[in-house]
Formats: sequence, structure tokens, C-alpha cells
Amino acid sequence: MYGLVIGVFLLGYSGYCWREQGIHSRYEGWKTREEAPRTFKWMLILYVFLAFSMILSTAFFPSKR
Repeated sequence: MYGLVIGVFLLGYSGYCWREQGIHSRYEGWKTREEAPRTFKWMLILYVFLAFSMILSTAFFPSKR
């Protein structure tokens, strides 16, 4: 159940980052897509991959409780 909630949150956050064309970078704060293009691209890929894997793992492997 927690995987579903966190996955939806990550998907929403990646959508927000895409809409605003920026990403939060550790120790540096908010960076735009032009300031950090590689970080922007790789973090969005990571967020979307983690979100879908958490959502799908909850769907395919539900908790036994």
C-alpha cells in the first residue's frame, strides 16, 4: 500500500518538475533545465522509473495481510 502512495507522489512530483522545467538539486537548490540539463533528464527518468515500479509492484505483488 505504501508503494502505491509513494509511487503516485513520485509521478506527481516528476510531472511538476516537467511542467516547471526544473529540478531540486542537493546542496544547490532549484536548478532549471538549462542550468543542469543532464541532471534534469536523469532525475526525471529515475523518478518515473521508480514511480512505475512501485505502482506495478503493488499491483502484481499485493500485501498478504
